[in-house]
Order: sequence, then structure tokens, then C-alpha cells
Amino acid sequence: MTIEREAAVRAGRILEQVGAPLWLRRHGALVAEAAQLLVDGVGVEGLDARWVLLGAWLHDVGKVEHPGELSGPGKAHEVAGRRLLLELGVEEKVADVCVSHGRWQGVEGLEPLLVVLADKLWKGKRVSALEEKVIDGVALRLGVSRWAVWERLMALFDGVAADGDGRLGRSLV
Repeated sequence: MTIEREAAVRAGRILEQVGAPLWLRRHGALVAEAAQLLVDGVGVEGLDARWVLLGAWLHDVGKVEHPGELSGPGKAHEVAGRRLLLELGVEEKVADVCVSHGRWQGVEGLEPLLVVLADKLWKGKRVSALEEKVIDGVALRLGVSRWAVWERLMALFDGVAADGDGRLGRSLV
């Protein structure tokens, strides 16, 4: 089974177990789609793709306990999601993405930053400070200057964001 399929199956079981509505499942799938494009495109050996994909699928799981945040603003789902995932035996680093995706400025590590970036780019939203932080993380992991990867990664981000309208259209239930 591929890493992508394994993450989808595991996330699907978890989302079913917590009673996630169809919209939340579809959102997870679309963020995971963007995350897969990022994982494939960053070119970092040893990247924990399983973590990135599972985090992309599950980052908003706490919205099952805070359904008002399915369509409106709020941060209560972040802590609730982390707690839910830990109770279900999900690895702490994956559960932490529930909180870190909303507070990415303090996040260290490429994997959680890729989840955050996927959660923006899936709908075509660009956040330059976040993109620069990811570029710096990739450069660090590759042992090169940020300028050595800048153009390639900006093109990757452009490409993922370009299908944002299409993904938004597929998010409708």
C-alpha cells in the first residue's frame, strides 16, 4: 500500500470513528491532495510524508466538537482536535498539527509547516511569510542557500495554488 493510500485509509477510519461530517472529510482529502503535491515537489530526502499526509487529513478533526467552526471562525477546534487524536492513539507529532496549523509562526520543522501550507494552498490562498518559512526549511534540510531552491519552490507553490478554485469547487457537498 502506498503512503498516500495508507494515510487516507487511516484518516478515514479516524474521521468515521469521531463522526466527522462529509464536509470535514472532503476538506481533509483536498488538503491532503495539496500536501501530496508539496511532498512530491519539495525534493527533500527523508521527509516524513506519512506524517504530513495524515496531518493534512486530520488537522481540523476538532471541528466535530465545535461544529460552528465548520463554516465560521474559531480556534476551539485546535485543542479539541489534539485531545481527540491523542485519545485515539494517534502519534503526538500528528496530533500537534491540530494546534500548530493555526499558529504556524512559532512552528519549527518542515513536516508541520507543509501541513499548514497545504491548508492554505488547497484553496489558492498565498501567505508569503509562510512560504518563505517553508523555503528556509527546505534549504536547511538540503544544506543549500534559500536562493538555491527559491525559484523551484515558488513555482511549486504557484502550481498548487493555481488549482485552488478547482479544489474549492470539489469541496462543495
